[in-house]
Amino acid sequence: MRRAAVGAAVLLLVASPAFAQWTRGAPRRTWVKSAFFRQNTSEEFSSTGERRERIDQGVADSRVLFTDVIVGLHRRLDLWVQVPYMDLRFESVVDTLRSKGIGDVRAWLRFQAIAGPWPVTLRAGFKAPVGFNSIDVLTIPVGDGQWDLEFWGEVGHSFWPVPAYWELWLGYRARFENEELVKDPGGEYTFLTEAGWNPTSWTLAKVTLDGFVGKNWVVENVQTGFSRSLLTLQLAGAVRAGFVWLEAGGRFPLAGRNITAGAQLVLALSFTAVP
Repeated sequence: MRRAAVGAAVLLLVASPAFAQWTRGAPRRTWVKSAFFRQNTSEEFSSTGERRERIDQGVADSRVLFTDVIVGLHRRLDLWVQVPYMDLRFESVVDTLRSKGIGDVRAWLRFQAIAGPWPVTLRAGFKAPVGFNSIDVLTIPVGDGQWDLEFWGEVGHSFWPVPAYWELWLGYRARFENEELVKDPGGEYTFLTEAGWNPTSWTLAKVTLDGFVGKNWVVENVQTGFSRSLLTLQLAGAVRAGFVWLEAGGRFPLAGRNITAGAQLVLALSFTAVP
């Protein structure tokens, strides 16, 4: 369980693309975002939710690059793929652990079920266990070693002519057993809500609240009392330089359980390509 808490320095939810519930709107129209996350912390949320210094006096240092690509397949249908590259380091008085490489890959199909001023999008997908995972407790995994299925509902609204928007995502992540470790991490209820303000056509400010609540894990067919949860606030601003949006901000864990705490720096760029 300690290793699981170290590896969880990587957030399971990342900031949403603005106006996500509106699909790309045309075949082959593509939206791309690369987001870099940096966290260096000795804090953790305990099993009771207490924010504290790690009892092993360790420091978790995480550098993660998420690349998201959304491709329009139809006027109301998108394909969304997310690929992370992780560089994870953990230092303690005992030793130093480090792992890096491609993490688990996620992919979703998104269908805009309802158009109009309050569009609703349904999303379903999976996480493939591409990232390195080992039974060795002296390694930091960059993957979970098991498959997930995810189901989301998204709703939002543009307040135009007021230059603002709001969106809400609600979802469930069904997590399957890691057969090598004989570990079933249990499903997770997930959510995200975001509000944004465009004071000009080339600037954006947004605030995002996201998180998840997990069920208890089953390890070697034994029900445990171990589960994870996280609630995070993100504040970010972006400016447009030509056809590229440049974004900077911070993510601040507000509450959690059995997971690494500590603020994160976020830097990102995104653009839309129309064939």
